[in-house]
Amino acid sequence: MKKTIILSIIALTFAFTNAVKADIALSGYVEFFAGSADQSKLRGSENHGVDQSGLSNGNYSRIDATYSTTLDSGIEVSGTYTADARDCAANGNNADGTAANQNGNCNVVDFNFMSFSGGFGTISIGERFDTGAAMLSRLTAVVPTGEPDGAVIGNFYTSDGANAYGAGNEVNYASSALKAVYLSNVYSGFSFAVGYTPNSGENGTGSVDGQVGAASGGAWGSYNDVLSVHGKYAMEMDGVGLELVYGQQSGNAGQIGGTNYNDLDETSYSAKITYGNFAADYRKNDSGNSGQTKGSNTGNVEGTSMCGMYTMGNVGVAACQVNTSQNDSNNRTNDATTRTYSADYQLGGGVTLGVVYFDVEQTANSVDRTDVTGLATKLSIGF
Repeated sequence: MKKTIILSIIALTFAFTNAVKADIALSGYVEFFAGSADQSKLRGSENHGVDQSGLSNGNYSRIDATYSTTLDSGIEVSGTYTADARDCAANGNNADGTAANQNGNCNVVDFNFMSFSGGFGTISIGERFDTGAAMLSRLTAVVPTGEPDGAVIGNFYTSDGANAYGAGNEVNYASSALKAVYLSNVYSGFSFAVGYTPNSGENGTGSVDGQVGAASGGAWGSYNDVLSVHGKYAMEMDGVGLELVYGQQSGNAGQIGGTNYNDLDETSYSAKITYGNFAADYRKNDSGNSGQTKGSNTGNVEGTSMCGMYTMGNVGVAACQVNTSQNDSNNRTNDATTRTYSADYQLGGGVTLGVVYFDVEQTANSVDRTDVTGLATKLSIGF
């Protein structure tokens, strides 16, 4: 027994003395929102009496630990460990009106990976975003307030949950399922990235018999053997910058109760232009009938976004529009449009105050199901 204790102490001492050799830095981020909306259409009804307003602590408050060191071979090793503490269901009720579970936390650690960099490029292993997040232009996420990509404005209105309206980002965007990613160095403006995810539903807790998630809402939940490949070309001439990105994703779906689902087959691309303090981009994702029941009419899932942003000193302004569409089981088209007009001001010391005006419309089979305009403010601090 004494020998086991002594060996355990030696092992712990060895682990700690080796860990402190890496340079470690802690940082964090906290955000708060306040918003109010005027909803003229709720699930097709005008006389619904619902206009939401209130406060939200957003989705992205977190603590980040980053570390770096250099091996004897000269290879640089770095990593990120992100911790947040969001209730699994937050406050309030579930979609069916029942009381939300407040007992647990989900995705407390949801961004934990290690990277090895050198003349060969960079290889990352762990919980991190895939190649689309690394390569595609996504001004929808970096404009003032981070909306509409952050989706916090959704806390201030009620969308139509009875119909599907496509997707504004590629499949598995912002998913931190365990994966391996390779990012090349840049060669005459060209670079590429390759990602492999064994199970897009695996979050670090282990999978059961290698199975993927069950179908949800009639569509396949998560895929096995996801392969993501994106290539980028970047150039600058006379102060004008141009970035072009093209990529594809594939993955295996499966069968539930004799029902077969389509494998993942998606194309995405983006174009970004910059000049001085101005930037604009266009992005499109097309996953077709991926994840839908084989032989059904449901699918043709597409999404496009267009953004323009201008920054001057501590002030930033931007406008974005996201269009999505999808066919339902009767081969009727559902489409949605989200527009945002945002601005922010950096107060100093990592504190930023922002405001966003939003307009959301959802139409199912030529029937207006959702029509809402609203205003939200954001207070954030990075430390």
